[in-house]
Amino acid sequence: MTQTLIAVDVVILENLTDEIRRLHQRLDAALITPRPEWVTVKEYANHIGRSERTVTRRIDSGELDVRHQCGVRMVRVGTA
Repeated sequence: MTQTLIAVDVVILENLTDEIRRLHQRLDAALITPRPEWVTVKEYANHIGRSERTVTRRIDSGELDVRHQCGVRMVRVGTA
């Protein structure tokens, strides 16, 4: 297989190399937290772009999984 070579300006190559290095550093320092499995009705409504009343109707009709946590109604994310 033949390899194709291209000419790249040294300064541009160094800038790209520096940017890749900075991105690696940011990724190494990043803390990834998973999305919560259960959220409040208000948070769920914001997540799907609907009103709290719409979410409540969908809960009442059995379309969404719901549980109560410390007296707060929670909806399972990803059930729609």
